[in-house]
Amino acid sequence: MISPSKQKKMDIVNEAKNLILNSKGFYVIDYKGWNVAEISTLRRRLKEKQAQMKVIKNTLFTIALKDLNINVFEKFEGTNAFVFVKGDEVEPLKIISEFIKETNKGVLKIGYINGVRYDSNQLEILSKLPPINELRAKVVGTINAPIYNLVYSLKALLINLVLVLNQIKNKKEE
Repeated sequence: MISPSKQKKMDIVNEAKNLILNSKGFYVIDYKGWNVAEISTLRRRLKEKQAQMKVIKNTLFTIALKDLNINVFEKFEGTNAFVFVKGDEVEPLKIISEFIKETNKGVLKIGYINGVRYDSNQLEILSKLPPINELRAKVVGTINAPIYNLVYSLKALLINLVLVLNQIKNKKEE
């Protein structure tokens, strides 16, 4: 028979595995120094961007990662919270970075998004990127700009050709 405390730990590991499997990835934050109100504020902001922050014991989270064959090459130490991302990967990262700057507390340690591990420096760079929809619009605009220019140039040439042909026709009729 499994002791109640061992069962509770197994339940936490299973919950962590479900959170990992049902998300695009996660960020690890050292939340040392934050009070309950600050943690609640960050949780609320993250929830609006389809992200969920959970405090899970480091050893239990490590077990969940091992069970899922995920190696982030990191030994989790300290007061860590794990942010699981379901929507846009960058928006929650921006919220976390802004919150850390606002409070002057906390550290963004690592991220593991879509199977790729990011260190704190890489996450800082990613947090400064525009939202994915804006990036897509810029790429599409960059691709479409030469095509539109070509279309308008060809259209102008055709209009000029029609005008010249009309002038020739008018001269012949005179």
